Amino acid sequence: MLRTATSEDLDALYEIETACFLDRRFRKDHVEWILDNERCLTLLEEDRGRPLGAVMLLFEGQTCRILSIAVMPQARRRGLATAMMTTTEAAARERECSVIRLEVGASNYGAIEFYRGLGYHTDGVLYGYYSWGEDAYSMTLRLTAEARAAARRPGAPRKIH
Repeated sequence: MLRTATSEDLDALYEIETACFLDRRFRKDHVEWILDNERCLTLLEEDRGRPLGAVMLLFEGQTCRILSIAVMPQARRRGLATAMMTTTEAAARERECSVIRLEVGASNYGAIEFYRGLGYHTDGVLYGYYSWGEDAYSMTLRLTAEARAAARRPGAPRKIH
């Protein structure tokens, strides 16, 4: 079940960070800052109380920025990341965002192809973006005005629990 995370989920979210990003993960206090930030939304995918994945979003004006998306190694290849990205789009539309933006390591070929398959486009290279010196690609998905309006209609499907 995908649901909105709360501060009580800090340990579960950090467990996901630790399992998915071995050397280069958010510190626990950074995850806590995201959870406490009113401009952020964190969604947690779990099964019977076991954390399976999470996506952390920051809303900046008409931009939804994906700060992190991760699926536990044992839960991969089941469509969870795609479901979280679909829910991200719905949340961005609800908040009248016109674009979703993310950064991805230039050597993370699997993630780059995953995002391209969802309609994201590379719009620039961020040289030395990460603290360890790796370059990143900036990728965006433009949301149409029609799709944003449909998300606001009464009875529009909502996937966040």
